[in-house]
Amino acid sequence: MQDGFEAIIKIPYQIAGPRHFVTATKVFPFLGYTYGYSSSNDNSAGTEYIIMEKAAGVGLKTTWLEMSKHKTHKLASSLVEIEKKFFNLPFRSTGSIYFKDDIPSDLQAPLYDEAGTDSNTFCIGPTADYMFWRGRRASLDIFRGPWVDPCDYLTSIAQKEIEWLRHYGKLSKLDFPHNGSTPGEVSPDEYIDLNPNNIFVSPDSGAISCIIDWQHTTVEPRLLVAGHPRAFENPDLEQPADLKEPLLPSDYKSLPGQAKAQADELYRRRLLFYYYRIFSGHLNKPHLQALRDPILLPRQHLVDRAGRQWNGTLLTLKGALVRMVGYWSHLPDTRGIVSELDGFTEQEQMWFDLNKLVNYWRDEIGINEDGWVSNDRYEDTVRKTTQLKESLVEAADGDEEDIRLLNEGWMFRDREEID
Repeated sequence: MQDGFEAIIKIPYQIAGPRHFVTATKVFPFLGYTYGYSSSNDNSAGTEYIIMEKAAGVGLKTTWLEMSKHKTHKLASSLVEIEKKFFNLPFRSTGSIYFKDDIPSDLQAPLYDEAGTDSNTFCIGPTADYMFWRGRRASLDIFRGPWVDPCDYLTSIAQKEIEWLRHYGKLSKLDFPHNGSTPGEVSPDEYIDLNPNNIFVSPDSGAISCIIDWQHTTVEPRLLVAGHPRAFENPDLEQPADLKEPLLPSDYKSLPGQAKAQADELYRRRLLFYYYRIFSGHLNKPHLQALRDPILLPRQHLVDRAGRQWNGTLLTLKGALVRMVGYWSHLPDTRGIVSELDGFTEQEQMWFDLNKLVNYWRDEIGINEDGWVSNDRYEDTVRKTTQLKESLVEAADGDEEDIRLLNEGWMFRDREEID
């Protein structure tokens, strides 16, 4: 615009999932001001769209390396303030948030426990979670919410995969990893996809100014969303034994350039994690209470594994079930249930080792888990992928069976989004 006004127009990508629901659930006022939208393609544009205000601030990823201690402090405190608002909302059901006018009345559940202004305008409707709509799952005749009872929600997650297996399931010839999760990994903040690419901050203060990419957002039970957001998680394998502020190494000044840069990065991540813990404990008591649940992480991991797309193996789901054995005393009566643990540890370790290798390849060629590549890197990624495959064929040393299996199971081949 000539007067400097800027707006963003968003249209759903072809594999974004339920185009109507994905569009309609992104116009909740908390997500930023919306100038206009259509969750139907019955318009002059011929597609669903949202016209909304441009995200204020700068991307966290672009300013991360220059973040001062003060700005890191402000970044953590501003996030906790946002989370506090969410944790204090008395949501009544599980599902995604919509304007009532966009959802049929038989697919609406009350927004809050008690009636109020927002409840007259908004409702909880079917989930826009990608896992309920991915590929052929979109065609399944299953219940996608809303759910008043959390147990019904968990049942629907399992029923979704059961129905998919009944209609499309088939044995896989290859048992090769396609999912990059490792033991204990979770995605706790389903209400906000908190990775650095989605966070915008004030260049002056460091406080969060905007969070983008809310599509597929779902209101879930507190014990399924509590945890540290990905951008604020612990960079170390072990949990700190106390709440002492992290420090740079004692020999920091004498470190060479690369080692000093690595020390700076680890310090920034530790400091952000430290501030997030401090502010969460002080300002967000409901979150702190949920974090104290003894089976919080294994429960989240199990639900995630049960509902995520399975590519040729149930090993990750079986691993989540096996891991619950360590929390048996916190579960309902399990006497008389036979455990199938023999040999599983070795199988699982092999699986995770393969995953590390696949993730290394992904990083090297510049491709994410879903196969997405940016336009400007596409040609280079294709070249690197071809080189990688050629090197693996050469390593097979003429073994026709190995080469055949490599070609059939090549994880970087072009494929339709049909699963």
